[in-house]
Amino acid sequence: MRRSYTLLAAVAVIALSGCGHLELAPEGDLARVLVGRVQTDTDIPLPSGAEVTVRIVEPAMLGMPPRILGSQTIRNPGATPVDFRVEYQADDETLRRGLNIEARISWGGTLRFYNRNGYAVSLGNATDVHRVSVNPAGP
Repeated sequence: MRRSYTLLAAVAVIALSGCGHLELAPEGDLARVLVGRVQTDTDIPLPSGAEVTVRIVEPAMLGMPPRILGSQTIRNPGATPVDFRVEYQADDETLRRGLNIEARISWGGTLRFYNRNGYAVSLGNATDVHRVSVNPAGP
């Protein structure tokens, strides 16, 4: 019986000794950059004080609010289309699940345009240039 315990202990030591090489860090580079352009149906001049905000958002899960992974606000952009560059952090697994791009244009403290259609960021298109169309916020 004593020999069985010795053999079992030796097997456990051998099995666990191979775990030292496991990589527990997230897969992929966490520091990422999303580039693209916010555009309206027609190119329009934006008034002084206008702001274009682009956010990278992880969708809500299990009753939790969405998590903002990165954002950029461009003040006084001039006219549409407006180029953006958002730095964010996401591992490969998060990108496999998918992220959303939200874009808004406002001035005078009022939302004027936003994207009604969903724009997804995934592991397959994270390095692409994204074009996000925004629609008027009113009726």
